[in-house]
Amino acid sequence: MTLKPNKLGCMTFISLTLLLSSCGNSPIAQQEQKKSVINEEKRPIVPIVKIQKLKLNSQLDLPGELLAYQNVPVHAKVEGYIKWIGVDRGSVVKKGQEMITVFCPELNEKVKEGTAKLASAESSYMRAQSTEESVKSKLVEAQARLDADSLTFQRLELAAKTPGAVAQNEVDIQQKAVESDRARVESVKQEVAAAKSLVLAEKHNVQAAQEVLNALKDMNSYLTIRAPFDGVITERNVHEGSIVAVDAVRNASALPLLRIQQKDILRLVVAVPEASVSGMTLGQRIEFSVPAFIGKKFYGIVARPGYALDTSTRTMPVELNVYNTDGSLEPGMFATVHWIVTRLYDTLFVPSSAIDTDLKGTYVIRVKDEVTERIPVQRGLSMNNLVEITGDVQAGEFVALKATNELKTGTQVIIKVADESDLKNSVRHSSAGGE
Repeated sequence: MTLKPNKLGCMTFISLTLLLSSCGNSPIAQQEQKKSVINEEKRPIVPIVKIQKLKLNSQLDLPGELLAYQNVPVHAKVEGYIKWIGVDRGSVVKKGQEMITVFCPELNEKVKEGTAKLASAESSYMRAQSTEESVKSKLVEAQARLDADSLTFQRLELAAKTPGAVAQNEVDIQQKAVESDRARVESVKQEVAAAKSLVLAEKHNVQAAQEVLNALKDMNSYLTIRAPFDGVITERNVHEGSIVAVDAVRNASALPLLRIQQKDILRLVVAVPEASVSGMTLGQRIEFSVPAFIGKKFYGIVARPGYALDTSTRTMPVELNVYNTDGSLEPGMFATVHWIVTRLYDTLFVPSSAIDTDLKGTYVIRVKDEVTERIPVQRGLSMNNLVEITGDVQAGEFVALKATNELKTGTQVIIKVADESDLKNSVRHSSAGGE
């Protein structure tokens, strides 16, 4: 059965189509469509970048100063005058090399006097020893006599028990002799003790005289001033015939006779900011440069960290050993130390342009579902064109490539993943802002 088109139905369909078409072109629909286009045009286009999680490894240029490994002012320990001087400013010396001879006649006389006193003390000591030996002999003699008289007394006392054998008077006389001998022995013992005390005192006198003489001889050895180590003479303030006064102890500002510095090893002293001390290790090799040798690289070895911060500057003094084998570097030179800053853990990084600071603090603009949100953060160290941040953000989230106050929290935006040209422009803008 074939259906034939209904003329009335066709007309109705056409009428409905025309009606719907006329509704779509009504003034209300056109106004809503126009508003949608305007709102779309008002939404800013914001380049966005992803927050990265990286391990910090950056370089920080710090000022430093090269110092001699040893820097010793040479003073005299005895008074006199310069008899001979064999070095001058710039002289290279070896350890133990004779540099200055000082003449001091008073010291020579003191040495002679000390020698005589020692000889006198030794003579007294020997006499005391002889006296002690003599007194000991007397004691032996007295003890022998006591023993003999005691034996005689015992025999007489035994014989007196037999009536008429020995007169009692003889026994009494022998008893008195024994008592006298015993007293003599005690007296000689006291003489021996006194002699021993005298010997000990004279021995101490000899030791004291010997120490005085040794001290004078040591002082005499100071008349020859020798180099304490291998180095270079960098200062000379005396000449032959100059009077030498011992002022180093009494006056700290007294000029030294000479100044010697060790140059084969130098100390490079650098003040490292508190935020950059992490990751430092003993033995770490650090590059530096000096203005005297433009374009040339030098290296130092971290040897002596301060392990404490200077509270006035919030920096840690660190000393590097610099092996100056060719002697090209000089103590006192300023250096630019290319300090390497590392961390043992990962931190979050964004381009420097993604961070801004105003009166409310430092912040980034997080973008999620095309809606912005201001997030307070703290700025860390830089690595190339990236900067560390910490705050309520996570790796993988997106932030605006350029943070600005115009992007308020809740602003709807059109996002665009930042390309290479955007990143270059942001770097250029950040550099211009920094200048």
